[in-house]
Amino acid sequence: MISSITLCNSQEGVQQIKSLSGKEITAAEMDKFLRSQMDSIELPGLSIAIINDAKIIYYRTLGVTNVDTKEKVSEETLFDAGSISKTPFAYLVMKMVEQGILNLDKPLYTYLPYPDIAHDDRYKLITARMVLCHTSGFPNWRIMNKDQKLDIKFTPGTQFLYSGEGFEYLANVVAHLKNIQKNDLQDLFKKEVAIPLGMQYAYYTWNDYVAKHQATGHVDGKISWGWGINANKPDFGAAYSLQTEAISYAKFIIAMIKEEGLKKETYNEMLKAHVKIPSNTDSSSYCLGIEMKPTRFGNEYMHDGYNRNFYSAFMFNKEQKFGYVFFTNCNKGSDLGKKLETFLTNGK
Repeated sequence: MISSITLCNSQEGVQQIKSLSGKEITAAEMDKFLRSQMDSIELPGLSIAIINDAKIIYYRTLGVTNVDTKEKVSEETLFDAGSISKTPFAYLVMKMVEQGILNLDKPLYTYLPYPDIAHDDRYKLITARMVLCHTSGFPNWRIMNKDQKLDIKFTPGTQFLYSGEGFEYLANVVAHLKNIQKNDLQDLFKKEVAIPLGMQYAYYTWNDYVAKHQATGHVDGKISWGWGINANKPDFGAAYSLQTEAISYAKFIIAMIKEEGLKKETYNEMLKAHVKIPSNTDSSSYCLGIEMKPTRFGNEYMHDGYNRNFYSAFMFNKEQKFGYVFFTNCNKGSDLGKKLETFLTNGK
């Protein structure tokens, strides 16, 4: 149990939330907003935490884990994080860089050749930096290609193309350098990231605890399968497999805000813009494992995750020491994300 946040998940002891614009939002107003959105969007369950002054100021678990059983979401309920798995993994990679195990700009093939793409010599240009900022040239997933084979879409390092494949190659490289199996990266993550940062519930691989506490995913209000891990697909996926909840992930965000666990120069490298995202109209860039958008309040760092039957998202502003993260067990969470960003920016 997460005993330290019991009051945050009740009506007592919750301080007012300060929006980015400075307007204060009461806990009751936040509760009303969330319940209204859950009803209108038809979200089964929700785990959410809001950060002010680099502290968790508000926390709620709402709704049900399963629309059939009606079991309530609790502090121990785990959600499929989807692509926001990439950011903590990127943090782990930067730990490896600090320790001298990995060089961001050394071609990955020099550490570990990749037979799946050995037919294209351009892959020998791919570095960890390119993977983390999505300029490797790999597609998101090879199954999206007609022949379902891995290919390279352009000369690595020259364009932006979001890619989960790159993260999986990099995970294989890190495992090789640590002389462990890929699934043992979970233990490495626990040692180097989860325990030091206080992420009590954070699992990239399937285990008995996940099996017992994972929320059920839904699509359009009905129980449905997704792309995350399960008993039949239990393996470490750097790009998508994290199972966690709002308090644990908020602890990670707070560490990023306070620049804990990594050197300042490492944070500077991780959080600087590396490549513009061409499909966005708001001057967003991709850093290393995280997106960045300039706003009138300063740079906002963010990512979302979608595994078909789960949706998650986070945002934080280092200058304002502000942030939030939420998890939903359905495909409609992006609708909440858009409205939540506006609400927590303007206070209305």
